[in-house]
Amino acid sequence: MQKKIQIFMEQHHMIESGDRVIAGVSGGADSVCLLLILCEMSRRMGFFLAAVHVEHGIRGEESRRDAAFTERLCADLEVPFLLCPADAPEWARTTGQGLEEAARELRYNSFFSACETFRADKIALAHHANDSAETMLFHLARGTGIRGMCGIRPVTEMSSVRVIRPLLCVTREEILGWLGTRGQDYCTDSTNGDISYTRNRIRGLVLPELEEVNPQAVTHMQRTAAQLQEICDYLDEAAWQAGEGTWEIASPDGDRRSICIFEERFTGIPPFLQKHLTHLLLGLESGSRKDITSLHVERVLALMGEGVGKKVSLPGRVTAERTYSGIQLRRGEQDLSNEEDCAGAMVLQIPGETYGAEGLRIRAEILNFTENSKKIPKKRYTKWFDYDKIKFVVQLRGRRTGDYLQVSAAGGHKKLTRYLIDEKIPLRERDRLSLLADGDHIMWVIGYRISEAYKVTEETKRVLCVQVDGARG
Repeated sequence: MQKKIQIFMEQHHMIESGDRVIAGVSGGADSVCLLLILCEMSRRMGFFLAAVHVEHGIRGEESRRDAAFTERLCADLEVPFLLCPADAPEWARTTGQGLEEAARELRYNSFFSACETFRADKIALAHHANDSAETMLFHLARGTGIRGMCGIRPVTEMSSVRVIRPLLCVTREEILGWLGTRGQDYCTDSTNGDISYTRNRIRGLVLPELEEVNPQAVTHMQRTAAQLQEICDYLDEAAWQAGEGTWEIASPDGDRRSICIFEERFTGIPPFLQKHLTHLLLGLESGSRKDITSLHVERVLALMGEGVGKKVSLPGRVTAERTYSGIQLRRGEQDLSNEEDCAGAMVLQIPGETYGAEGLRIRAEILNFTENSKKIPKKRYTKWFDYDKIKFVVQLRGRRTGDYLQVSAAGGHKKLTRYLIDEKIPLRERDRLSLLADGDHIMWVIGYRISEAYKVTEETKRVLCVQVDGARG
C-alpha cells in the first residue's frame, strides 16, 4: 500500500524534497495512516512535516481525548504538533451556517494559519477512495452535473496553498488492514455510526451494498471520477475559449466590481458551453464554485428571457440581474426586497443545530414514533414531520419561484405565493420568511403552517422533530 501511495503522489507531483508540509490529523484511522506514511517519506525525501489537530468544541470529552492521543503520537514520532482549539457551535451561530459547514470553515482557517506558523505551502489531508465515492453518490442523489461526479481531486489550490490528498488511491479497508499489521491504535468518532447523517448513511448502508454487487465498486468509482475530472478540465478550457469576448469584468479595481455577460454574443456559443461558462463565472465572482449547482446556473440563464431589473440571489452573496445588454453578476450585500427568487440555502443539520438569519436557531432530531398522533406538540415553533416522506435534503431558505405546499390531506396543492396572499401576509414580510423545504415542496412556513404531505400519522415510523428559537412573533 505504501508503494501505491508513493507512486500516486509522484504522478500528481504532490511533494518534493525541501517542501514544508502540514498534515491535518484528527486521530482517526485515516489521518493516523497519513501521518505515519508522510513521516517515513519525510525522512527519506528530506521535506519538513508538522501535524495540526483542530478541536472543534463539539464532542466534549471524547474530542479532548482525540486531541491528547494525537499529541502523544506526534511526540513519539518527533513530529512538530500544533493544537488549534475552535468553537464551531458559536461560529455557526455567528455566521448563520450549519454546524458541519462552520466546523469545516474553522478547520481550513486553522490549516491556513498553521501554514503561516510553520512557513508551509502544502496541506496534506486524509481523504481516501471511499470518501471520493461517497461524494459522488451524495452529489448524484441530490442532483448534479458532470462536475459533481468528479469526486474529490488529488490536488487543489486554496488561498495560495496547495492541498494534497495522498490517500485517494487506497480504500478504507486497505488503510485499516495496514494499520492492523503495524498494531497501530487510532481514535474512533462515535458520531460516525449515526446514520441520520447523510454521508454516514451512504458510508454505512449504500456503499456496502454496492460492494456486495462488486467488491471493487469503490476502486471503479474512483477511476471513473478521475476520468470525469479530465473531461471537466477540458470543458473548462473549451468554455473559456468559446466565451472569449462574451463577458467582461466591470470596474475591476473599484468597490462596485461586477461581471457583465453580453446576451447577443453569449447566446452565440453552444448551449452546453453556455452552462459551463456560467458556472465558471459564478465561481469567479463569488470566490468559490463549491455551493453553486446546476439549478443556480439554470436560474441565471433563465434571466435572459426576463424583463430588465429581474434579480436572482445566489450562493456567496452574489446577485444576478437582468440588464439591457444581458446579465450582471455582483457580489455584496443582497437586497431581497425586490427578489422573488432567493436561491441561497443551507442544509438543515439532522441531528444538530442550524443557524439562520437574524439569530434564528433550529434544532433538529430524529425520534422513533411509538405514540399516536394525538401526542404531537401543538406549538407554533415546534413541529413534527414524517421523516421517511422527505425526498431530498431539508433546506433552510427563503422563497423562490415554483415553491408550493400541500394544503389538504387529499393531496390538494397551493402555490406558496397564493398561500401567502390568502393569509394576508404583507409583501415585505414574505421576503423575510424562513422556510423548511424539500426541493420545491415547502415543508414548513416557519411561524405558520406545515404541509399536509409531511404530517405524522399512525403509520409514521420516524419523526423529524424541529424546534425553532429566536423567531419573530
